Order: sequence, then C-alpha cells, then structure tokens
Amino acid sequence: MNLIQIEYFLKLAELGSFRKTAEALYISQPAVSKQISLLEKEWGFPLFDRSYRSVKLTASGEIMLSMLKTSSMLFDEALFQAKRRSKQYAQQLRIGLPEYSNMGNLSEVLVRFQEEYPQAMLKVRYVPLSQLELSEDENDFDLVVNYERNLRGKSYIETRTLARRRHVAVVSRTLPAVCKERPAFEDLVHERVYVPCNADSTLTKDYCIFICNNHGFTPAQLECLPNIESVLMAVKMGFGFAVLDSLLELPERFRLMTLPTSVFFDVKLAWKRDDSNPLLGKLADFICRELKMDGEPEDSPEVMES
Repeated sequence: MNLIQIEYFLKLAELGSFRKTAEALYISQPAVSKQISLLEKEWGFPLFDRSYRSVKLTASGEIMLSMLKTSSMLFDEALFQAKRRSKQYAQQLRIGLPEYSNMGNLSEVLVRFQEEYPQAMLKVRYVPLSQLELSEDENDFDLVVNYERNLRGKSYIETRTLARRRHVAVVSRTLPAVCKERPAFEDLVHERVYVPCNADSTLTKDYCIFICNNHGFTPAQLECLPNIESVLMAVKMGFGFAVLDSLLELPERFRLMTLPTSVFFDVKLAWKRDDSNPLLGKLADFICRELKMDGEPEDSPEVMES
C-alpha cells in the first residue's frame, strides 16, 4: 500500500467512475484499475462492486473509506501547506469546481497549462457550491468556478465570465405532458415541481417560481427535497419535473429529457484580488481562452442516455 493507491481509492470512491477518476488524476484508466486491483489483492477483499453502471463501494470499501478519508485529508493539507511555505513550490494553485458539474475538457486544458508553465503545481477538487464562494478570510482555494449570483456584492474578489448557460427542466420521457413531437417547458404547467433545498442548492423555491413565471405560469405544486439525488429519483418515477442548471452532469443511471427555459446564468471564474500569485491571472486567461464553453443549449429537447 502507498499514498498514490490511497489517493486513487479515495478519488474513485468520490466519483464512482474509473474514467472520471483517470481524467481527474490526469492518468490512464488502466492505471487506476491496476492500482485498485493491487490494493484489493493486498488487503484481501474487494473494495468496489463493478456490476453497476457506476462503480459502487462494497461494505468493506465503505469501512475503509470512512477510516482513510479523514487521515488522508489531514496529511494532504499538511503537505500542501508545508510546500506553500517553500520557495520551490511558491506557485501552487488550488482550484475548486462545483460537484456534478460538466466542465468540458477542463482536465486537458489544465494539462496543457502545466506543460506551458512547468513551475506551476495545480490541485483540483470538486466540492459543494457553498465552499466556492470565497470569503475575506482564509479559503481552501485560489481559483474557483461558481455562478454569478453566488458571488454578487463581494468587492474583494475578481471575476471573469467563463460561459453563459441556461436553466433546464429535467423530466421523465414517460411523463404524459411531454409525450409529443416537440415538447416545451410550457407543457409542464400542470405538473409538480421538485426543488433541491439543501444548503448547497443554487435554486431556491422563489427562484424556481421566477423561472416558471417567465414562461407564463405559476407551479401547480412545489415540493422541496433534501438533495439532487432525491429530486432526480422523483422525476425518474414520473411524479413531476425539476429545474436545474444545464452545467450539471447528471448521473448516468438517470435517463431523462431536458427542456430549455428562457432564463440564463453566468458561470464565473473567481479569485481574491489580493492574491499575489503571479500565475493566477495567467491561469484564468488560459482557461477562458481554451475551455470554449460558450455554446448554448439547443431549443429542442435533449435526451441523456444512461
């Protein structure tokens, strides 16, 4: 067992996909699979059940995750802070991205930046949006991606528009209201709306009502559920629809239709004005230029295959 294997295990447990884990760690998928297999062989029990479309932890894997996660995070943060004190690693950058977000080919962009600026050390983490709003005090990140409405009124941060996206209605393809040739958001006028109302939700009840009002109706019934997973399950069962951000990459096990709304939102890169790292501005420019997230959703429904 070594620290690299532990890092692969924790990342795979977080993302539930060998492909996404490989992309997040900038390595090949077979390399991840090999190290996990070696770890399972050394410990003598399977860590993941590979019979699902998405990789799931076994009961033994859950126990190992709970024991290793805290100690690994403490070690990782201690090492990172120690390196930041060293002149050799003075140009490290910690990048925070929202959970479930589809950031295009960001991993490839960061690799190209690393090649162009070999002195940079990039550290990327996917976390809830509430951890990406940047306070005036110490933060866990140097550069974050967040939505414009979550960053308003903060004069101590610098922002750059990365893309414009629109909200979409997420609905089961079997819902009678959309069983037609060209369904539209307005067809959902009599349906129940589900809203994820945990602390990290970017869509409040009032904002959801505002989006519906923009299409000429008030939701027939609005119900709050604790998280996105609960909302998607209710939608999958055909009980109504949800309004979510089109930037979210929904889990593959949900095979749902999306209908575009008329309400857009800006995706921002943000960092603190007083951050003196000379590579920070270069990285922001590089991402905005290379990521090319400026495409808009089509006006026709998009079906996400599982």
